[in-house]
Parts: sequence; C-alpha cells; structure tokens
Amino acid sequence: MARLDHQSSRGRVGTRVALMCAAIGALLVSGCSSAVPTPPEQPNPAEAIQEDIDAVFGTLYGDEAVRALLVQQHGDVVFEMYQEATDEDTWDVRGVTRAVTSTLVGIAVDRGLIPGVDATLGQLLPAYAGVLTPETAAIQLKSVLTHTANFAPTSEERDIRGGPADLYAQPDWVAAILVDRAARGPGDGAFLFSEAGTHILAAVVAQATGMSPLRFAEEALFEPLGIDTRPRWEERFTPAGDTAALLRAYEEAEVAWPADPQGVNLGFTHLRLRATDLLRIGQLLLDEGVWDGEQVVSATWAVEATNPLVATVGYGAIGYGYQWWVDPEGGVFYAQGEGGTAIVVDPVRDAVSVIVSEVTVDDVRGNHGFASATAVGLATLVLADLSDSP
Repeated sequence: MARLDHQSSRGRVGTRVALMCAAIGALLVSGCSSAVPTPPEQPNPAEAIQEDIDAVFGTLYGDEAVRALLVQQHGDVVFEMYQEATDEDTWDVRGVTRAVTSTLVGIAVDRGLIPGVDATLGQLLPAYAGVLTPETAAIQLKSVLTHTANFAPTSEERDIRGGPADLYAQPDWVAAILVDRAARGPGDGAFLFSEAGTHILAAVVAQATGMSPLRFAEEALFEPLGIDTRPRWEERFTPAGDTAALLRAYEEAEVAWPADPQGVNLGFTHLRLRATDLLRIGQLLLDEGVWDGEQVVSATWAVEATNPLVATVGYGAIGYGYQWWVDPEGGVFYAQGEGGTAIVVDPVRDAVSVIVSEVTVDDVRGNHGFASATAVGLATLVLADLSDSP
C-alpha cells in the first residue's frame, strides 16, 4: 500500500536514550548518561502484531467480522491485513462518525463560520429559536462536544437503524432533541454520553456552513486528505419513508452518510468509509491538523479535541475531549464504533492503528461483530509492538 503523506508528529519525547532513562529511572539512583548499553534488536513489528492478533482471536469471539486491521508509524504502513475485503471496500464505521463530526465543527470554527466553543445554541441554531428555552439557548457548544450538556443518554433500546428507537419517528430530529433536552433540565454538568447531543453538532455544522455535513466534509476534509467520496449517498430517513428499501440501498452504497428529514447527516453514526480513510483521519489528528503541508484543521483544535477535557462517568480513568476518547495512562486517544471499528492514535510512537469490522444495520447491539472496547484494546495492543524511537 502506498505511503500516506503526512507531516512530523507531535508528542515525541526525544531520543531512545531519554526514553530508556524514563522507563528505568525508578531503578537507578545515580541517573542515566548517554553511555546506555545498546538495546536488544527489536523483533519484526509485523510478526509481533500478527502474533498478538492470533492470540486475541484464539481466545475471543468476533474475528469473523473483522475486515481490516492497519498499523502505520511515521507515515508508513507497517502492517495491513484484509479479511474478505480489499482496501477499496467501504464499511459502516458507526460511532467513529462522531470524530468526523467533531473535526467538521473544528474546521468551521477555524473558518470563522462558528464563533468558537463558547458560542451558545441560541447563536448557532437560530432556525430553532421557537423550541429553545432560555436555558437551552444558553448551552455552550463545548458542553455539547464533551457530552456534559445533559442531552438524552444513548438508550439501550435501539431500532434496526442502530439509533434511539423513537428518534426516527420524528419529522424534525433536531427540534425533538431540543424539546426533550428542555424537559430534562440542565443536569449537573457531568459526562453523559449522548448520540442525540452529537446529532446537534451536525445540525450546527449544517447551519453554519449552509450545506449538509457530508457536502462540507467533501470540500473541507475529505478532498484535502485524498478521500474519494464519489458517488456519494445521503438519503434521508423520514417517518413515512420505506425504511427497508433505504437500508438496502445504504448497504450497497460506497461512501454514504444517511441524513435526518431536514438533510442533516447523522452526526453520531452510519458514515461509510474505507479503512484507509480512517487511517488518514487518525494521522491528521496525530499531526496536529496538518496533511501534506496543508493545515486542514487548526493545531489548537486538534490538540484540544484529543486531550482529556472532562472526566467520564463509568469508564474508569478514560477522559473525553471533543468527541474523542482519551486514555492518559495508555498514552493514546481513540474513536470507537459499535461492532468493532476503531481508530487508535499513539503520539509517543508516532503511530496510528485502525480496525474495521463488518456489522449490518439490523445487528442492533453488534452482537455478531467485535465488541467496540475489545477492538480498541486490540488496536492499542498492536501499537505496543512498535518501537517508540523517532
């Protein structure tokens, strides 16, 4: 596979000598000098990665659903595995969609189309002034980005399209979400994961840019990254529509992103992309928004989005940025999708790993796929097989 062009990464911590000093510093009392013994020869990373994959799938279910696993370091692909798939196949990346939506918000902020993360929903969604209360109109964008605005939590009851069951029956999703939020009240400001909240972000992008999130993504994100989106598919879910026919068309589409009745693409799910496209998105965030010499999204946004801005509830030590999960202990940030799709980025190793699994839209809970948390674990595990030297 061809090299994916990129710029130098953030997060490198210096030479191998410095890294070794940090790792063994607790055992030394006299410090560490440059006269460090030559470390043993590193094993072939591809072989080590394959051993990890075999070990994981020798124990856990789900390997039959995995279609691609890619690992890239310093901009070069060091491992690629396709199973009943090729690098041209597209897949429903499910919750990884949220990271794309967040990046589109960041680009709109960079371009001055959105005033900033302190902007309120009253400013950002003037078309919905009729359903915004004074309290919901004052909600700041950064609270929606970090799931701290008390939008309805993602429900365990989901319909065949993979989203909250009652949302698809609404003639105007954004209005329904805002009305529900007003009834729920402000909450306590704690992390509460909400797909409905992420869809509000997509609506903000549509309002700010005057185009659907997919059309804006084509111009502002996908084209600079060399992601081919033709032919595109963005049909709308409507209460009176033929859902079964729409789902069949979606499964047969190439690059696709379904939309709500108003034409706002689903900010939280069902974007269809290639595994290599996800690799490019991960590399973009790793390289602080730069791709092939172009600042696609600002370094400020890329860094803020992928840092632990808020503590999560019920997810251990994992933090959350702007629609990216952050594991400070593991030294990675990641996006994950139900059924076993993930982008995991390791700034210290200057590396990105991607795992993509095939899950059909009628597999509501991803039971026949690969658990999302396990996919993140595997994608993180294989990164540890790489050298941490620059």
